[in-house]
Amino acid sequence: MQSPADRPLPDRAGRTILYPYFRLAHGFRWGGVENVPPTGPAILAANHQSFYDPVLISLAVDRRVIYLAWEYYCSMPVLGALIRAFEAVPVDVDAPAPTAIPRMLQALKRGRLCGIFPEAARTRDGLIAEPHQGVAVLALRSGAPLIPVTILGAYRAWPHGLPLPIPAPISLSFGRPVPVDRIRASHSGPERDLRAKIACELMLRIADGFALLGRPDLTAACRQRLASFYPA
Repeated sequence: MQSPADRPLPDRAGRTILYPYFRLAHGFRWGGVENVPPTGPAILAANHQSFYDPVLISLAVDRRVIYLAWEYYCSMPVLGALIRAFEAVPVDVDAPAPTAIPRMLQALKRGRLCGIFPEAARTRDGLIAEPHQGVAVLALRSGAPLIPVTILGAYRAWPHGLPLPIPAPISLSFGRPVPVDRIRASHSGPERDLRAKIACELMLRIADGFALLGRPDLTAACRQRLASFYPA
């Protein structure tokens, strides 16, 4: 049973208003949500295609998701107030504060669902970029399930540089959790390399989600790019 913190009134009202829009303008659909626990802590880690992304994930999982938010937007009068109302953790992507991860860890300790975009910035070409290792730190320190989320179509609907979105289909795929414990058990090198392995496995699973959503060409292109970040 979900706690009141997982379904507060602003979230329920937002879904009532926003879901019809996304369904009509973008044919919004998703799959694999059974991989997200209905209660308790988990980390949702997604590719970053547009400003839509946090809303899309929250609509699909029907739980409050606490995100890391770019500090720049937190200072804006209206948007900043909304970000704070939804308990987002502000972070400067150019110089991340050391308090950001502990605050997310505290939220996970309280059984909350946390969302993170490991690439930090929105994609410029629709493909995935090299991830930051903070997502691996969260998974290792919290022990919470690390669930890959693939977002397809949001880049076409609202690409970087376009002031307003356009109609285009959007879909999401929630994958099975990354086997963090198994990766840790089989690793014997420095923790930095362990974090890189976990981040790489996460992004591979996000890339594979494109094939599940009907775009195997994007899976192949993303896997090729990841090979340049993590050479064998």
